[in-house]
This record gives sequence, C-alpha cells and structure tokens, in this order.
Amino acid sequence: MKPVEFEQTPNPHALRILPGRPLSHGAPRQFTRNVAVDEPLAAALLKIDGIARVMIGPDFLTVVRENARWEWDALRPEIVLAIADAPECGPEPASGPPQAARPELGEIEQQIEDVLDRWVRPMLASDGGDAILARFDPADGTAWIRMEGACGGCPSGSITLKRGIEQSIRRWVPEVTRVVAAEPENRPGVDHKARIRDWIARKWGSG
Repeated sequence: MKPVEFEQTPNPHALRILPGRPLSHGAPRQFTRNVAVDEPLAAALLKIDGIARVMIGPDFLTVVRENARWEWDALRPEIVLAIADAPECGPEPASGPPQAARPELGEIEQQIEDVLDRWVRPMLASDGGDAILARFDPADGTAWIRMEGACGGCPSGSITLKRGIEQSIRRWVPEVTRVVAAEPENRPGVDHKARIRDWIARKWGSG
C-alpha cells in the first residue's frame, strides 16, 4: 500500500489527502457530524475530535477541521489510522447502458451540471473541493451553487465562485445571469428539530 499523502489547500482549515488506493465510485460526497453517516471511513474520521466535515472522492478525500485550535500535526496520525482501518473499496460495478440525465433536472439545470462536470469540478477536485448546483431560478436567471470540501468556508471561495464558476457557467449557459453562493446543506451545531419546535411554539403556543 502506498503511503498516505497530505496536501495543503487554499483553505487553511482543510487538507486534501491521497490515500494511495481507491475510496469510492462516482462523484465526491460530503459528510458532516449532524447527519447519519453510512460511509465507514467518513464515520471513523468524524469521530476524531476537531474534524467537522469530510468529503470522499474516488481517489482522494478532504478533511476540514473545526478551527485552528486543532493542530494538523496532532490530527494527521489519527487520520492515517482511520484510513488504514477503513475497509477496501470494492470493485466498480459493471458498466451498464449510458446513464441518462437525471429526471428531476430541467434542461437548463442539466446544462449547468454539464458545465460543472466538464470545466469546474476537475479544477476544484485538485484542491480537495467540489461545487453542487443547489437550484436554478429561471425567473431571474440565478443559479445557487454550494461549495463543498475544502472550498466550503475557504477565504478565496467567493473569488472562485465569481471569477471561475460564474464565468464558466455564463459562457456556456446564457440563460444564467448570475451565480450566488448557496447555504451549506448541513451546518454543524444547528439543531434543525429545535428550530421546528420553536416555530411550532411561536405559531400555536407551547400547549
């Protein structure tokens, strides 16, 4: 097995890691502590104190720490142990017929996804990040893009969004007039059930 390699990213709170072996099949997936984690490696990494988010791609993973209080020199050995104990990725499923466009996407959304796949995601993956189309509003041409992995919370993320992602999408999809940052899908520390209970209490009273 090849040694685990750590790479710095533009985000000081994120490391891109090359484990030396395949990790998954398909597009990168992001995992956080406040949701159920069905991926053994992500679950093991998120048990490490100081790790806030994990993104796992086919041959790399990105680990994002909570803040600078957690030093990378202390976290790296625990990360290596979690990777070493993780089960091997199984063989890739036999290829079937070409995959059709996702049925829930409209024509413009699919065009945006195609641009992200071809021009944006390879660039971001080299820094341990990803970009997800959250939604598109045809009324005013706004596309909401959620930055994940090392790109989520990166100080240069807004520049990447405007100068890189927006320009690429608008060049190839003229129906898009602007690209704005979408809120993180799962924000650590947010108790969504508590927010719902508070809303019910305000609307109908606590009973």
